[in-house]
Amino acid sequence: MSYICPLCNGLANLNSSCPDCGTVLENMGKKEDYAGPYSPYGSIDQFTSVIYKHAALGCEHVAQCPHCHEAYIYRVNAVQTP
Repeated sequence: MSYICPLCNGLANLNSSCPDCGTVLENMGKKEDYAGPYSPYGSIDQFTSVIYKHAALGCEHVAQCPHCHEAYIYRVNAVQTP
């Protein structure tokens, strides 16, 4: 079985609004992309393999409001590929 993130693969759009002002949030990419190569949190490959091994966890994206500039973590459920 293989799992993919619909946002990472362009199969879906982020459809969520800012809880403060109601403006549509913008997808700023995967949360783990914000960790540098020397980050103490481990490699992206390790994190990704854990996510897709346990599909219920999904893929976390950073969503930012273009109006009030607040950032939020948006969890996307991974989908199974044939």
